Amino acid sequence: MDIEQLLLSFMLLITDFHRISCLFVTDINVPEIVDFRDNVTLSCSYDMSGHTLNSVKWYKDKMEFFRYSPMMHPVYMKFPVVGIQVQDGKYFCNESTCRVDLSLIGAKSTGTYKCEVSGDAPHFKLAAKADNMTVAALPQSDPLIESFNSMYRMEELLSATCSSDYSSLPTRLTWYINGEQASLGELQPSIDTSIPAHDYILRRQKLQVRFYLSGPRFYHAGKNLELKCVAEIENFPELKRETSLNAAITHYDNLNNQMLIHAGSGVSGAANVTPHHNTLQIISILFAICFLVNSALFSL
Repeated sequence: MDIEQLLLSFMLLITDFHRISCLFVTDINVPEIVDFRDNVTLSCSYDMSGHTLNSVKWYKDKMEFFRYSPMMHPVYMKFPVVGIQVQDGKYFCNESTCRVDLSLIGAKSTGTYKCEVSGDAPHFKLAAKADNMTVAALPQSDPLIESFNSMYRMEELLSATCSSDYSSLPTRLTWYINGEQASLGELQPSIDTSIPAHDYILRRQKLQVRFYLSGPRFYHAGKNLELKCVAEIENFPELKRETSLNAAITHYDNLNNQMLIHAGSGVSGAANVTPHHNTLQIISILFAICFLVNSALFSL
């Protein structure tokens, strides 16, 4: 055997070795955090690299709940596992991808989800990837701001309360006044409320802000005031919610000028009405005198 044949045989051997050793899961899609009221879709992609697909199996915490076996009957199989339920007809798998839709039960749906792909004979290669999913009771609405008016005067005391929506995860509230975070001295102690529901302990936080409308941040803002409350859940920035409200700020000088204008209008109106009123009185008296004179002459 010459050198060229040896090189060719070696290359074929390397290629065949690479082919039979390259079955792997290229991607897995498991939501990091979801609300227990939602349905979720799990999916994984894989590269068979010439292998024949034997099966794709989905696990929750090492418990198999779904299987795709293209060479078996039935092709799809579902297995009962605590915390999840595979939706009827909501799954699809082929030689490169496998997708399955789940209905969640609640806190018991939290766990590690794994996609395992196996090749057929003669090599029976196996590859897998896993990821974690947290199932929680997440806020369904933006924070609520109460006791906030549409107009304030300079030097006036402003007091407003922000309430988060109920959640099974701790919520942090932050106040912003004209874009600046409120200082600790402007905040009252937070009030936490908890209730049991849906196998969770749901928590709601209230945070009150109190401050006087004085200082450069209000004078420089002109006549506008923006109050914003932000609700955040630690480690999950995508769950941030916020509410902003605006109010007009009236300065004392403007208020006094408006009062003087209204007062002046009232005096002017009174001055205009008084002469007209006096004239009517005089005419009434003259008519009365004429009536009395005519009555006296008629009696004579």
